[in-house]
Amino acid sequence: MPAQTQMIDRRESSVRKLLAGLFESVDKALGDALLCIRHHDIQLAQTIIDGDAEINKLYHRTEEECVAVIARMQPMARDLRELIADMQIASELERIGDYAANVASNVQQMKASPPEEIAKAVGHLGELCRQMLASVWKAYRDHDRQWAREAAEVDNQVDDTEQDIIRQVFDWQSKHPDDFMISTHTLWITHSFERIGDRATNIAERVVYIATNKTEDLN
Repeated sequence: MPAQTQMIDRRESSVRKLLAGLFESVDKALGDALLCIRHHDIQLAQTIIDGDAEINKLYHRTEEECVAVIARMQPMARDLRELIADMQIASELERIGDYAANVASNVQQMKASPPEEIAKAVGHLGELCRQMLASVWKAYRDHDRQWAREAAEVDNQVDDTEQDIIRQVFDWQSKHPDDFMISTHTLWITHSFERIGDRATNIAERVVYIATNKTEDLN
């Protein structure tokens, strides 16, 4: 194997390790966000918010490593395609981290949790998004375009669940007008999870692009 190719392989391996670390950090933030919703845990919410800075640093390190490989190694077409997709995936993961922090911020601002039925529905939506993210990450690791397509299909369920929660919140709000801010923050949390589903779908599209060199709209 030519020395240039070996060097590119090593640098690409470094990118994948950084990307894996970014995914793990984002997945933890998302899992913690679900816990702080379940228990209305203000301290855990602050931990998530504080931890977003580390996620941002990991994202920038991943992006910088990708740019370094492209600029210095001049990779061939397929390697270049993967590196560009890796940068885009890193960006999507960073945004998911932001949404987890948004969830935590809204939990902090709520004087109390929403009613149990709504809280459970929101938790279910969050779990659905976290499972979707895990599926698209598996698809990325395995370069499995079919798994990516199937993972992206879950976004329809995410959207339907969001709409169900919105209806529940509006119905509850009509009977509890003094708890307007609880309803507002619950809706923002719900929207953040819906956006996480969209970002996971974007990652799935990047996986398909890596495998086929074609951009598919999976949304």
